[in-house]
Amino acid sequence: MNNRKNLRQGMHIVLLFVFCTEFAAASIYSLKDVIKTSRNNNTLQKALKNKTLAQTSRNLADTSGDPFELSGTFTKADPYIGEKGNEYMVGMSKKVMLGNVLEEQRAVTALNNEAEQLEGVKNIFAYENGLKNLYHSHCIEYEAYQAFQKNYHDFVTLYRKKKKAYLYQEISKKELLNLEIEKNRLYAKLQALKMDQEISRQSILRLSALSATGATLSCKDMYPIRSRVVLGETLRLSKKAYEKRLHSAETKFKRYSHALESVDLSMQYNQEIDVDKVGIGVSIPLTFSSKRSEHERAAALYENSAVRFSFEQAMREKQNVIMRLKAQLKNQAQLLKAVKQNHQDYVNKLLPLSKKSYALGETSVIEYLLTQQRSYQLQAEVYTTQKAYYETLFTLYTVSETKDKK
Repeated sequence: MNNRKNLRQGMHIVLLFVFCTEFAAASIYSLKDVIKTSRNNNTLQKALKNKTLAQTSRNLADTSGDPFELSGTFTKADPYIGEKGNEYMVGMSKKVMLGNVLEEQRAVTALNNEAEQLEGVKNIFAYENGLKNLYHSHCIEYEAYQAFQKNYHDFVTLYRKKKKAYLYQEISKKELLNLEIEKNRLYAKLQALKMDQEISRQSILRLSALSATGATLSCKDMYPIRSRVVLGETLRLSKKAYEKRLHSAETKFKRYSHALESVDLSMQYNQEIDVDKVGIGVSIPLTFSSKRSEHERAAALYENSAVRFSFEQAMREKQNVIMRLKAQLKNQAQLLKAVKQNHQDYVNKLLPLSKKSYALGETSVIEYLLTQQRSYQLQAEVYTTQKAYYETLFTLYTVSETKDKK
């Protein structure tokens, strides 16, 4: 008898240890954890970093200047008069860029590369906002699942009571069947909601490279519902990229304004049968004989104008989108307040009357079920409006290129 008691106590201790171990292993991640881990493991950031390094190296390679060139010849001479012998020539040549031409060319490419890198930062910014929106969407789906689960359990309790009432012939078979059909429908809906929130949870953990084993999301740090948000300086990255491209076009114009860009230097040693020769040569391009620099400067001026006009048009379009999103956010905040109030009034006022009327036999089961369905619809409308609000909010942050401020 004592052995059995000791065995049971041992099993209880083992089960308690397993439970505590699993509970300790379960992790709860906040939105800050999701974004931080995502930044550390985001392949977009790694790709942008390596692309930046590749562009920098390519720019240095293209503007490193030409190498020395070594040339040589060997000749077996057999003159008509004099001794036979061997002759050879060794020479070196190099194209030398004058002034700061290479530095200016390097600056032209570097500025364009920096503008392109800012576009890459905008993509990462948009990705993070999308992840934040997914986090909020999951939290809403989880809340919807929890609320619907409670509604389902309440309805199951009612169904069991009515099933007993049917055994005592207090309700009809038809009424019981209607309740059973509704119970099965609610169960199917409950499973669908469970699957939706689980898929969104897995997506967030997978995209942020967090461990999914026993992990849950906090959902205590959701952004508050506001009809107006403070954006601060908008379109900051686009403005910086514009400044880089504009500076690049201006530097390019300066780059092709030099009267003389380069000269070719050469040195040669000739050993002939009866004489040694050393020669030094300079080759100067006659720039006035070509219109290349003139066309390059014209291209730089046109590029400068194109950058300005494109930026002005893009700014007008983005400002228009920002204004539209602000108005949409305000409307959705007001709509959310209204649908929440509608659902609350329905639950607190009409639903209790419907339940009481049904319990007293004053309304049919069909009328009662319709009342319940309307309650679910109003609740679903609240969650749908919430998700639409957060999608608009994070789209606004992405388009305006601003950091969110709770």
